[in-house]
Amino acid sequence: MPEDGITLVENIVNSAISAIQCGQWRNGAKIPSIRSMARELDVSPFTVVEAYDRLVTLGYLEARRGSGFYVEARREAQTPRQAPPPRVWPVDEYWLLRKIYQQDANTLFAGCGWLPSHWYDAEAQQKALRQLARDAIAAPGYGDPKGYLPLREQLAERLAERGIAARADDIVLTQGASRALDMAACALLQAGDTVLVDDPGYCNLLSCLAFREFKLVPVPWTEHGPDLEQLRALLRQHRPRAFFTNPWLQNPTGASYAPSIAHQVLRLAEEHDFLIVEDNVSGDFAAGRQQTLAALDGLKRVLYIDSFSKSLSPGLRVGYLAGPAELLERVVHYKMMSGLTSPELNERLALELISEGRYRRQLERLRSRLAEAQAQCQQLFTEHGWQLFARPANGLFILARPPSELDATSLAEQAQLRQILLAPGHLFRAHGMRSDWLRFNVAFSQDRRLWDFLTLRPQ
Repeated sequence: MPEDGITLVENIVNSAISAIQCGQWRNGAKIPSIRSMARELDVSPFTVVEAYDRLVTLGYLEARRGSGFYVEARREAQTPRQAPPPRVWPVDEYWLLRKIYQQDANTLFAGCGWLPSHWYDAEAQQKALRQLARDAIAAPGYGDPKGYLPLREQLAERLAERGIAARADDIVLTQGASRALDMAACALLQAGDTVLVDDPGYCNLLSCLAFREFKLVPVPWTEHGPDLEQLRALLRQHRPRAFFTNPWLQNPTGASYAPSIAHQVLRLAEEHDFLIVEDNVSGDFAAGRQQTLAALDGLKRVLYIDSFSKSLSPGLRVGYLAGPAELLERVVHYKMMSGLTSPELNERLALELISEGRYRRQLERLRSRLAEAQAQCQQLFTEHGWQLFARPANGLFILARPPSELDATSLAEQAQLRQILLAPGHLFRAHGMRSDWLRFNVAFSQDRRLWDFLTLRPQ
């Protein structure tokens, strides 16, 4: 048990330092894994992750990729209270947030969340950059708190095409959708509030909400969206303040709300008085006209989030929120307080790109390529005896369960040694709950290296 006034993390850190200094943990020795230490101490794996990361930062441990943690060369004692390192995102030991964004040309990112760079129109991006240079926009000021007005005006027109009635003043620009989700949570909720989340759901969001100390209540998904019967039971039991959901081509399942599910979720939000935060980052890839929750609701109790990370470039980092005026004022206040304005140069570049006729043609090409990749990957998984959670017609993701003799986490660990990044399902569940599934990105998952590994892996 932790000592009075000392957190669980600090208690684990202090105990580890004592074990090293007294020789119980010898120089160069491998220490207990995160999971075994968590079981031994009866704590969350997230707690052990943070403790081990602190010990690495302080120089007591060395993290060896694919192997575990080892005692570093001994040094003079130093308590973590003297120079506490920054907190880390509360994810588990499989590095999804800490390792996935490292650039490595030799790694196959079969479990990642972005499209290959060569799928985008590089010439259009270069042309837009040249146009900005000709406009002599060398160093614009901080910009508008809500973001670059001409881009917000363009977005209002795009939202109108989706049936969402929003003015430019009803839109706040952000540095991507992940930042928008964090801003919504911090601006509209308080630590300790109960929030509903998709189960499985977007891993970065789950980590963010846990880090902010919200109480997460997972809502189980089916291939048609949330399980309504279980949602009703959870609402009666928990009385949540908000529901963070990704209804369209969902990450990680690829599934979408059925129309009847969408209407029922909105009716329940009205009945139980909770806010819906709708994350629609893959909406551009959906076929036909999309009936978003925001369009059905009229932006009364729905905060709508989207970004250009999938449709333009993952490095552009331009996203936005649209919602009721009284909620957006709080979001803008938090935006300015926590990071001032969003980068206007990026916003100008996004506007330049979406104003070109080539943008719509690029979207059509991306939809076509993803639809083809979905069909091919679904066939491959089915032929190899994997179970599919859903069979989306488009979008980046497939959630698949391997044959019964295989373990999702073990597969990810073995794949890492072969420079193949897989995303085991527990990363997409609140509190890292166990899962037999893995998320695959169809744009990368037709690669022969992946299928050689999945079919010829060592037993």
